[in-house]
Amino acid sequence: MTQRVSSDSGADRGVRREDWLRDSALSGFVATFAMTVVLAAGYGLARVIGDEQGNQLERWFWGLSHNMITERTTDALVLGIGINLVTGLIWAVIYGAYAEPMLNGSGWRKGITFSLVAWLLSIIVFLPIAGGGLFGSELNAGPLPVLGNLILHLIFGAVLGGVYGIAFEIGLDDTEAERANAAAAERGAALGGAAGVLVGLLLGWALAPQIDAESSRGAISLAGALIGAASGVTAGSFLGMGRPNA
Repeated sequence: MTQRVSSDSGADRGVRREDWLRDSALSGFVATFAMTVVLAAGYGLARVIGDEQGNQLERWFWGLSHNMITERTTDALVLGIGINLVTGLIWAVIYGAYAEPMLNGSGWRKGITFSLVAWLLSIIVFLPIAGGGLFGSELNAGPLPVLGNLILHLIFGAVLGGVYGIAFEIGLDDTEAERANAAAAERGAALGGAAGVLVGLLLGWALAPQIDAESSRGAISLAGALIGAASGVTAGSFLGMGRPNA
């Protein structure tokens, strides 16, 4: 597509690519999606392993999945998903605008380096604000909040930097028509993904009682958002390719 792989030469350092905002939004969406999937899997694992009356490790996992933060998130899961998506996109814009042009190395390495800043802010600032205490000390989960948070941010950073740094021009004919078509597909994917999340959330929330009375409304809404996002990205790409001059 119209992306360029950022050069690490001194002459190019600090210079944003022309399409940095669009690339940041798309990369941030993909990275947030990946982090959310891992977060959901980790939460499920903690609930399986956790035991309030078990050994030390089992009690840590129980504390990780049974605390004021998880209870609040469960009660307002749709809102939590929305906040998570917005936060991920904000970090992605900061990465594309300021961090990526200044960092050295491959895309995934730049993203991981950048993610360490977000991780430190999360455990030093955001966890205490949310009631979890400094480094998650109030969650009664030992080192798991810090380690789990680190894993999530490393995944977010690696995906963010990797997707942002992909050389989309590889494999394309170097023609104006190909570039316009590829750029339109990328734009359509970004718009389709964002629209799919919103539509999926709303449909999941509205149809949850009819789909499964035993599952939580929030869980079904999350599934709807993920399905909507994937469908939106796919449909947006194909529709965008048909409108290269839009």
